[in-house]
Amino acid sequence: AASMSRDASESAADDDASTSAPSARDLYAALGVRRDASAEDIKRAYRAKASAIHPDKVSSGAEDATSVREAAQRAFATVSEAYEILSDSERRGVYDVYGIDGARAGRELGARGKTVEELRVEFARQQAKEAKEAAEAKLNFNGTYIFGFSAAHLVEEEIRRRRARYTANPGLDLTSVSLSNSMEIPLSDDDVAYFVTQGSMRGGRGGGNFILGWRRAVSPLTSVDVSAQTGLTSAATATITRQLTTHTSGAISYNYIAQQGLGLNLMLERQLFPQTRGHLSWNVGPIGSMSTGASHAFGKNAVKCDLTVGLAATGIAGSYVRQVSNTQVYRAAVKAGTTGMEMEVGTTNQVDEDTALGFSIVVSLRGLTLKFRMNRQGQRFIIPVLLTPLVSWRKSLVAFTLPPIALILVRRFLVRPLVLSYVRKRQLAARKQNKRAVLAAMRAAFDDAKVIEAAADKKARAAQTRGGLVIEAAVFGAFDPKPNKVKNAPIIPDFKPWAPPGARVPTASEDGVPSAATPQSPPPTTLPPPYVDVTKATQFMVDGDTLDLYENVSMSDLLGFCDPCPGEDKFLRIRYRYRRSLHEVTVKADTVVSLPSSEHRLPEKLQTHD
Repeated sequence: AASMSRDASESAADDDASTSAPSARDLYAALGVRRDASAEDIKRAYRAKASAIHPDKVSSGAEDATSVREAAQRAFATVSEAYEILSDSERRGVYDVYGIDGARAGRELGARGKTVEELRVEFARQQAKEAKEAAEAKLNFNGTYIFGFSAAHLVEEEIRRRRARYTANPGLDLTSVSLSNSMEIPLSDDDVAYFVTQGSMRGGRGGGNFILGWRRAVSPLTSVDVSAQTGLTSAATATITRQLTTHTSGAISYNYIAQQGLGLNLMLERQLFPQTRGHLSWNVGPIGSMSTGASHAFGKNAVKCDLTVGLAATGIAGSYVRQVSNTQVYRAAVKAGTTGMEMEVGTTNQVDEDTALGFSIVVSLRGLTLKFRMNRQGQRFIIPVLLTPLVSWRKSLVAFTLPPIALILVRRFLVRPLVLSYVRKRQLAARKQNKRAVLAAMRAAFDDAKVIEAAADKKARAAQTRGGLVIEAAVFGAFDPKPNKVKNAPIIPDFKPWAPPGARVPTASEDGVPSAATPQSPPPTTLPPPYVDVTKATQFMVDGDTLDLYENVSMSDLLGFCDPCPGEDKFLRIRYRYRRSLHEVTVKADTVVSLPSSEHRLPEKLQTHD
């Protein structure tokens, strides 16, 4: 009985939500126009939608005529409010700045004697003040922490025997530590003060430095940087950087190093080609050197090469970077010169917006080293582990093959399942928390679809006769965006359209108009699906055998759409016919969609008869 009471109360709450006043949806989405639409475009869109969804023109079966009429009244009120605001240039300006609440209160704002321009200036002034306060309170903190270890005693028997004379600790040996921290403090829009602390230790000996600096943007093209250093080494540096031309920048740096004297460094950087940049650096003294190089990016690849000639060191270095996915990057680098030779191969994975993890194998004269890296919110942690100082081709082969294989296996069979399980648990908890609001939104979208059903079917029949654009199925929400590769497959795996309890669901069309699967009413205790059937809504938006959805216009606020899974990544998939051929496209929510397109045409093996 308690369960029945709870279900009834949830149903009543959903009914209340579905019959509330017009929602504060995206007004541009309500009319289906772009944000820079002209007044004529807005009027044309309003007339088309108002004519189709006017409560007096909507007809339905006797069983649900009342509910459909109520849905039409709500949809018509939303479209009318959108046109009322967007057709008025002043109220539209207020809406663009302040949102729907500001637009609805437009008359009150006007009554106080403030024009739209005054409101814009006031709003911009307040934003600038808040941005300045935030900048003054914010400290830009970055750090690099390197901890070097040795595991050679675990690999080489001779090293293990020698080490046993001094310690019985079976763990790794800490061989070096290097720390660097920097902090920037904005003093004004043009001035920044910064502090840098450095420290290092190797073999029981170490030292550090403290750097205090000031940087000023003298003009949009010129900046000045002055710094002083004390500690293990005392020095002072003054640098002037200037944008010389559109594609060229240069810098001149004067420095003084205690016990070495004055120095001068000249730097020049230029964009040689659209994807190629080159640089030249000349260090006049106290230890002279010259270096030059170039970097080139093409597609998902990038290469870089540098040549250095000097008294301290002469050599060449090169690297190749390949982006294999949105979150994974491979990198290979080689260095050769008077100080030795080194080769490094590794990968970096972007875990989330703030965190990246990576590892690499390094072969050099010092031996074989396994290097781990983690970057998080400006903090870099690097842990090189020396595996063996004795390099051979067998050991190098094992080092370059075994760790990557082990990493792939761990990611595939351990890390990925754990991450997916964690994400699913969070999504399930969020869906349970948002169940009531989502059910109300899906019911409103279902009602909207019934309002526009007759108009959508009429468009589909006319388009089907002439071989125009006919939407066979469309779904919006959270699902796997991988393309279908099976003939006659549902629009998404296990697709089951949703309908509110007790609603009259349409049957398959008898006149040849494509129809999605028959909606099913889930039990009251079941969570709604994380997607919504938008076949009718999408067909309704087709105009003259074309369909355009615009960037930054909320898809969730389109007529017949809703947000079935707040906080999750959502996609829109549309399967349609054009000139009798089957097409399919999947895009991320709130991005550009333009139909028809030859790029959406499915291969012949997936084509079906019209």
